[in-house]
Amino acid sequence: MLMRVIGAILLLAFTCLGVAAARAAAAGSEVVPDGKLPQVATPLAYILDITADPRADRFEGRARIRVRLEQAATRVWLHAQRIDVHQLVASDANGRALKATVQLHGDTGVLEVRFAARVPAQEILLDFRYGAAFNAELQGLYKVRLGDDAYAMTQMEPVSARYAFPAFDEPRFKTPFDISLTVPVADVAVANTRQTGQTKSPDGQWKTLSFATTRPLPTYLVAFAIGPWDVVEAQPIAPNAVRKAPLPLRGIAARGNGAKLDWALQTAAAIVPWFEDYSGQPYPFDKLDLLGAPDFSAGAMENAGLIIYRDAELLIDKQSAAERYRGVFNINAHEIAHQWYGDLVTVPWWDDLWLNEAFATWAQAKATLALHPEYDAELGALEGRQWAMASDSLLSTRKIRQPIDGRGDIETAFDGITYQKGAAVLAMVERWVGEDRFRAGMRAYLAAHAFGSGSSNDLIATLAEHAGKGAALARVMRSFLDQAGVPLVKASLDCADGKATLALAQTRHLPLGVMASTRAQWSVPVCVRFGRGDGSDAQCFLLEQAQQQFAVAGACPDWLLPNADARGYYRFELAPADFARLTAAHARLRAPEQLVLADALDAAFARGSLAPDALLDAMPAFADSGVPQVATALFPRYLWIRRQLAGASTGLALDAWVADLYDARMRGLGWRRQAGEAGTVTALRRRLAHFLATEVRQPAARAALAAQGRAALGLDGSGTVDLARADPDLLDDALKIAVQDGGAPAYAAAQRAFEASRNTAQRYALVAALGASTEPALAARARDFGLTPRVQVGEMNYLYEAQLDEPANRAAAWQWLHAHFDALRERLPPFAQAGLPARFAVGRCSMAAADELAAFFTPRIKDLIGGERGLAQTVERIRQCATLREQLDARPLDEWAAAHRPRQASH
Repeated sequence: MLMRVIGAILLLAFTCLGVAAARAAAAGSEVVPDGKLPQVATPLAYILDITADPRADRFEGRARIRVRLEQAATRVWLHAQRIDVHQLVASDANGRALKATVQLHGDTGVLEVRFAARVPAQEILLDFRYGAAFNAELQGLYKVRLGDDAYAMTQMEPVSARYAFPAFDEPRFKTPFDISLTVPVADVAVANTRQTGQTKSPDGQWKTLSFATTRPLPTYLVAFAIGPWDVVEAQPIAPNAVRKAPLPLRGIAARGNGAKLDWALQTAAAIVPWFEDYSGQPYPFDKLDLLGAPDFSAGAMENAGLIIYRDAELLIDKQSAAERYRGVFNINAHEIAHQWYGDLVTVPWWDDLWLNEAFATWAQAKATLALHPEYDAELGALEGRQWAMASDSLLSTRKIRQPIDGRGDIETAFDGITYQKGAAVLAMVERWVGEDRFRAGMRAYLAAHAFGSGSSNDLIATLAEHAGKGAALARVMRSFLDQAGVPLVKASLDCADGKATLALAQTRHLPLGVMASTRAQWSVPVCVRFGRGDGSDAQCFLLEQAQQQFAVAGACPDWLLPNADARGYYRFELAPADFARLTAAHARLRAPEQLVLADALDAAFARGSLAPDALLDAMPAFADSGVPQVATALFPRYLWIRRQLAGASTGLALDAWVADLYDARMRGLGWRRQAGEAGTVTALRRRLAHFLATEVRQPAARAALAAQGRAALGLDGSGTVDLARADPDLLDDALKIAVQDGGAPAYAAAQRAFEASRNTAQRYALVAALGASTEPALAARARDFGLTPRVQVGEMNYLYEAQLDEPANRAAAWQWLHAHFDALRERLPPFAQAGLPARFAVGRCSMAAADELAAFFTPRIKDLIGGERGLAQTVERIRQCATLREQLDARPLDEWAAAHRPRQASH
């Protein structure tokens, strides 16, 4: 699953023991399982019959589960939550009735079937009839209203199938599913597999649709959807050397949106054959449906044969931002990759979740680079890797393979460590062993575990067999999978008698003032680029000790970059003279290597080894780049210096200097996309416009965007809302600034437009504009508005993120949280709850602020799924920020700013 944006500490042992003891008392002699189910029963197959009308409040179901008792038992544990079991009929292998009772254990998600007498090991049938309310938190089977229409759809990952039907809701259990859906006759219903039959009720009001038996699936990949959908039949994907039959391909969207599916279907038709060729495995299922849901908790979900997306991530029209075309391709590549990595081969337990998400993230970039090189997939992956490194620089970070015990651990495993760090480790190993050998290992792994499960140990053994690196490969992978943190590689060269020797040393990268309690050591493939004259070459070395020396082939180099091709998951440090030589040669580096250089400067600043003025001196070298990611690489650190270190006068001088640095570039780009312009131009315009108008608050930039926002809201005299009047790539910021500058009339216009719109992407932009209002009364109105049903659950984040991004709103929003914590928490989907402390920590950078946040959330943290880890990491980030700020001397920055005032005001 993509883009949960995602932040995630294990439950305290004494809490677990206390809960376990209480449950043991409630359940008799056996403890209610809190993690994995006991290995007493194994599901073999499901038959699900669901009757649902999205316009109603509830649905009804029947779940027949064929189960193998592995040993004689008096009870079977499985999962169900917020389900009313009307009846259970249990029968043995001969069809004879078994006397049994059923009990749901509170809101634990655990269901107990207890037999009147011990049942010998055999196959049994559990036949449940039940009912439930449609879920209100975008999980299980939930519904969404869109105007006069209503839609029902599913989101089962990670542990939400239990809201839709009684189930053995763990990834290790893969079984076939037979699904039938009874729905209003006018509605469309789809499921994981092709429809095989249809019957109508005698009164003609209902129809029952049956679907082909699925291949073995875990419960979290089961999916279905009901409503007045548009269904677009695309040309089947043609057979190829790997797949011998055509593959049906469809796009599905809310009524009236079918025409916006064309680009998504085009991309899918290219992506599927690419993965078939790479993996050597045919697409595993009998069709591929891409469904855009009007509200969805994640970016998308890789359900087998029926991928469900937040529709803003799937639909494209003529007013879509240019980045959306790339975005749709990327998310399609990620979710379609999952059909092999996660669906064809599934992990046995959530501690190996990285095998799903890291592989899909790595494979997404690989497919994008092959099919659309202009999308700069390398740079996108690298920015994601650096974002993960920020989390991995916390002492409270987790391992890629972190032990998973309870639901909070599961929910918070969907984070940058799993996705981006995991993908980075794969890319590093691939670079080290070679693409062909890595691919051979991946093909062998998929073939050996097809339609079953595979673990990290399975993968490591298979890759080691094919990679030609022997036991060293296992050491490398385990050192990154089974310990947390980012290696810091210190490199230096010694040249004597015409020969060069490279000295490498490793420690853990930690920010200034942070000390680790243990000494970490990795097996690190370090690939180094050596510059000689007009050329360069790369050599790789395996650093496995605290310090090692290596002979360098060739003459003594002029400079070195200790992360050739930017594929290593580590940061590097050089002596000042070596850093200066590398910086002087930056133009000769590839764009990903320039981005790694910028990251090295930023990391040196965080460790306290690079002064603020030295970092600012480096900015002009990157500012002239035509690559958006490189040109803006040091923006986050500039903003930290501006907000946390600079006084009022120095801050104004810094803003004038940085605006002058980028102003001519922005004026040359203009404020609107031109026909046929390169994607890099569009992306650079968007980044610079946001930085100048919303971060630096340059008057000219704000005025340009405000004019577009006013026109879009009909406040320019036209009197009609038409969001197409703003540049689509700048629409979000244009609306925010128009509302901020326009007061109550602009706020009212944006709210009317929001409530009238049925376009999800536009609704996100409009609700964020409401949240961004800085007038106290309007900001308060926006906070309360986010708790009403007029704002869908998936839209809330856009409102509150925009609200807290504005410094003027933070104090009032913090007081509002005190009064509305319960109401806010109750609306949040489970995966979003762990991030609540971080959401209200924006801008905090003092020990007192960390204490205040901890004091508020600590007594409430038990009510937030995964909240313990979220709070621990948030408090640590604040303390790291405070430590760095306290240790830095602001006087040299004041002197630097005074010496670098621009000669004239920027335009």
